[in-house]
Amino acid sequence: MPKLLYRGEATWVHRLHPLVKLGWLLVFGIAGFIYEQPLYILGLLLSMLLIAWQAHIHLRDLRGSTLILWMGLFLFALQAIFYHQGETLLTLRLLPGKPWSFTDLGLRRGITIGGRFVVIVLSSQIFVLVTDPSALAYALMRAGLPYRYGFAFITALRLVPVFEEEATTVYQAQLTRGVRYDAHALRRAYELLRQFLLPMLVSALRKVDALAISMEGRQFGRYPRRTFLRSSAFKRADWWATGILALFILLTTFLKISF
Repeated sequence: MPKLLYRGEATWVHRLHPLVKLGWLLVFGIAGFIYEQPLYILGLLLSMLLIAWQAHIHLRDLRGSTLILWMGLFLFALQAIFYHQGETLLTLRLLPGKPWSFTDLGLRRGITIGGRFVVIVLSSQIFVLVTDPSALAYALMRAGLPYRYGFAFITALRLVPVFEEEATTVYQAQLTRGVRYDAHALRRAYELLRQFLLPMLVSALRKVDALAISMEGRQFGRYPRRTFLRSSAFKRADWWATGILALFILLTTFLKISF
């Protein structure tokens, strides 16, 4: 399974300012919930696929791409089968009893719900793959975020793959020692979960303790403001992306009010 980590590339998507990419992520997510027309949702999905292609991101680079696709299809089928308002387009009698009817509003709602889910998950994963977490934290701190919160943000992002590898190590070690995770009894599952989480908790406490001692040794938090080694200024491409984002917001607002 691929790791959901930043991958440095030389594409224009990677070179965009982190705050610009964060703004696009938020606007895409909000727009998917505000405007519910199927063509609009499909347009958002097509835009995300185009951005992924420009960023050299393939389907195999996404975490759980097959699960995302099947979940989107499941949400589509759920709405198409059980939402009966609108004009009936097709009626099927698969089992004895009441036939299943598919309506135009059910299909439209299914495309909207399923596509919305795929857009949200896909945009989030693309954002993680094309955005350096350190650069994002530095940009947020320069924009006014207190550097203590910025450091906590960076630390959380950096510890996610560390704990993922630690969990894999613990899981493989317990399998080697004969621990079986295929138990079906509820109490047995609880015992296995407790046995798995205990070494993870001990490892996390050790890492946090070492990190706290290191921060105290460097007098972290002594000064109210901090200096920055790297600078992240807006470039011409960032201003273009910001302008296109503003036009996209105006277009979405116009469509929402007019239709």
